[in-house]
Amino acid sequence: MSRAVLAVDDEPASLRAVQRALADSCRVLSASSGSAAWEVLATQPVALMVVDQRMPDMLGTQLLARTAATYPDVVRLLLTGYAEVDTLIDAINAGHVYHYLTKPWEPAELRLAVGRGLERYEATLERHRLLGELTNACQRLEREAEQKGRLLTLAAHELGTPLHVLMNSLDLLSAGGIAPAAWPWLQTARRNAAWLGRGLAQMMTAGGWRQRPLPLRGKDTDLRCLLASVCARFAQASVDGGRRLRFDVRIAAAPAAIWIDPLWIERAVANLLSNAVRFTPDDGAIRVRTAVTPEHVEVAVSDSGIGIDAAHLDQVFEPFSAATGDVLLHTSGELAFGARGLGLGLAIARSVADQHGGTLTVTSQLGAGSCFTLRLPLRA
Repeated sequence: MSRAVLAVDDEPASLRAVQRALADSCRVLSASSGSAAWEVLATQPVALMVVDQRMPDMLGTQLLARTAATYPDVVRLLLTGYAEVDTLIDAINAGHVYHYLTKPWEPAELRLAVGRGLERYEATLERHRLLGELTNACQRLEREAEQKGRLLTLAAHELGTPLHVLMNSLDLLSAGGIAPAAWPWLQTARRNAAWLGRGLAQMMTAGGWRQRPLPLRGKDTDLRCLLASVCARFAQASVDGGRRLRFDVRIAAAPAAIWIDPLWIERAVANLLSNAVRFTPDDGAIRVRTAVTPEHVEVAVSDSGIGIDAAHLDQVFEPFSAATGDVLLHTSGELAFGARGLGLGLAIARSVADQHGGTLTVTSQLGAGSCFTLRLPLRA
């Protein structure tokens, strides 16, 4: 069914002329005054209005302005015998007219203007439809994200208690003395239980930050001391784990103190170092550099590892991202080369940076390593 066009004019001959010009292309409704036009708008769907400027009860610009406020999707055309600048300005500013024609108008000219106006109306309806679909999709994604967060938290809680019992039982077994042949199995069980504990801790954090901000407890902190400590810990852990990696740590002079939550920043840097160690083959290098500007402190953690595929680089900070490999291929080794975690470490680090008012960015090239840069603002 064709869209309805409402012609509004107090002269019957003018209304008939509009109806004849448009009869073959659309359905034409008519009204002889502004008030009559308003009644039609209230009872029937109208796509476009053709309104004469001079009418006894109200000017065409007044009717169009009222229509624009109440029925903004209706396309508005003005017919006027007065090529006055003020009239046109009122039509544009108050009535938001799509087009205007001066009397006497040509039928072909009117048909062309109405045809283009109806195309505009259809485009507006399509835009509304697409926007509605996009809004629904966004709301659905938000609900799914909330559900995933609740699922992570619930799973971590449910698995936490039996894991705690299991780890205590393993500790009791190791303290009570077991057969020498069983000792390697016990050590393997303890390593796997520790790996599971780290995974549950990440799940708890990831599930929590989707529902509420991280519980930051900021205070003045010696960032140089914090970085030196966490870097030394990873360097030693790499040696203890049988890895052959060169740690090159150069911490530039920094302010005496920076306002941060030291526990969360340490965790974020640890996640970056863990990622660098696990994706750098033996005989590679891990580099940590700092830089200070009047506004920020930058901490760059780079490696000579396998790098990240450019197709996945924009997803690297998303939970369970494919950028760090298939999560189904994880191993229980904490710092073994190629070990995959749950894919939450970088997402947590980005959240820590964001909630400190900072940023976490990455540059990488497949086969040539990666560099993660944590930027934190200096605060009084």
